[in-house]
Amino acid sequence: MSPSAESVIGAARGEVGYHEGMSPSGHWNNIQKYSEEVPGLAWSNGEPWCATFVSWCAMTGDAADLFPRTASCGEGLDWFRRRGRGSDYPAVGAQVFYGVGGELGDGGHHTGVVYAYDATYIYTVEGNAQPLDAAVLTPRGYVRMGDIAVGDDVVDPAGMPSTVTGVFPKGTRKVYRVTLQDGSTTEACDEHLWGVEIDARKPRTVTTAELARVVASPNMRVRLPQIQPVEYLVDEPLPLPPYLLGALIGEGRMSGVGPHLTDLDAEASAALGGLGLWGKTAREVFIPEQYKRATVKDRLELLRGLMDTGGDIDAAGRIDFGSCCAPLAEDVGEVVRSLGGHTSLKTEANAACVPPACRLQNIDMPFHNPFAVPRKAERFRPRSGAWHRRVVSVEYLRDDEVQCIRVSAPSHLYVTDDFIPTHNTNQTGSAEGDGVYFKKRLRRDPYVFAYGYPAYPGGITSADPAWGGGPAAPPQVEQVSLARLQAAARADAPAPGTPMAYRAGTLLVERALVAEGLLDARYADGSYGTKTLAAYAAWQRRLGYAGGDADGIPGNDSLARLGAAHGFQVV
Repeated sequence: MSPSAESVIGAARGEVGYHEGMSPSGHWNNIQKYSEEVPGLAWSNGEPWCATFVSWCAMTGDAADLFPRTASCGEGLDWFRRRGRGSDYPAVGAQVFYGVGGELGDGGHHTGVVYAYDATYIYTVEGNAQPLDAAVLTPRGYVRMGDIAVGDDVVDPAGMPSTVTGVFPKGTRKVYRVTLQDGSTTEACDEHLWGVEIDARKPRTVTTAELARVVASPNMRVRLPQIQPVEYLVDEPLPLPPYLLGALIGEGRMSGVGPHLTDLDAEASAALGGLGLWGKTAREVFIPEQYKRATVKDRLELLRGLMDTGGDIDAAGRIDFGSCCAPLAEDVGEVVRSLGGHTSLKTEANAACVPPACRLQNIDMPFHNPFAVPRKAERFRPRSGAWHRRVVSVEYLRDDEVQCIRVSAPSHLYVTDDFIPTHNTNQTGSAEGDGVYFKKRLRRDPYVFAYGYPAYPGGITSADPAWGGGPAAPPQVEQVSLARLQAAARADAPAPGTPMAYRAGTLLVERALVAEGLLDARYADGSYGTKTLAAYAAWQRRLGYAGGDADGIPGNDSLARLGAAHGFQVV
């Protein structure tokens, strides 16, 4: 590897852990130092800055003339191609370009610097997100992803609130539709993360792009975690008992005609009127929002009223619910999912129904019996396990603006459209969003479009046969000096400002603590300050240390165990 390539990579690696600015509302804002420091690019401050960062690395590594000076990924790729230095193969010290099609064009979506590669992966310094229109479930109901801010409460799959600790705009990405076997869908970008179980093996975390490849493989079964019943924040009383309302809606008549309404008093009739249900026919009924957002107990009673009157269960325990009203069927499906169940909606011709009948079939309720009447309730058998909603397709839709969030839940999960559990950002993202990070990507990922080869004086180590087809250049194992780290912990924490006595080693440890959920990524800056000290102390306590042995100063055992889990070696 030539000194020029080494100097560019060294400049890039030295910035890992740097973060852009954050607005008062808690959003990363693309304000960073690189635009001002690269001549001619000051105008780009506040814009996506992945290409600007690469230009800065080239300048800092004394290789400014070997790279394009631009804030545009597309312009950068064109610069290399005009000089006959574009390739489809990785190289050490090359600039990699991402994305296909869309408004930004081929290779115009994102970029970074390659520091190593092997037969399967490229290793880079350079993001994971959801579209801004995707829904995020909060204790008060669904909120648009684009309206989420730091400090907002969201729901995790355990059914309890979790707090948003970071919001990260990611610019334009490839967006996919993820569809489950029950017909539920959501949208996510190619790098968004998912907690899944593949073929009943150990749970793992994959990107949407990886999920698409696994789902497309023959005979592969991918399932998502079980959603626990959602606990909403309830601040208003219900005007009618939920079982009664469910039974009335299940009967499908709100006109006051029929024996089921003869005993309703004026107050109850007025309550139906206030809910917008009085006078509605079987084709017009619906579940009012305040009942869909009621307590778990009240939603269960509502569902039992609906199922006792409009639901069926056969001798084998198969459950369904029929209605001539599509909005009602969708509402009942929402209540089922909010209680931790799942179901699929089917439309079928029925002479008694215009429009066609809607049937919720294969209703599965792992936590509650959805019936109250004995003749139905006694047939009920819960049949679901911890992993029960199967992903059946992942399809590319469009390029769109996206963002991701980080949440405080220990599971790192939150709930999106149709009560689908999904993973928050792991913050091993790119320079385009909230900071500078290491990245590992599949070489054959369709998102990896092309490479630009700088004309290093000593040549370039490349996998391209036309450029010599050099052997793989895998990344070296990172090393952390225990003595230097201990000295940094004692020096940085009490000192004013942001001292960095041992930035490289401290960054490796801080990134590991972030991955363990013990340190906010904003503080992974290379300084062993009070936040890092407290996070490491939490790591020591997790290992069973106490008192003075859990003071945040690394010891050989605790550091070696952290390194074994996160890929660095203690020396």
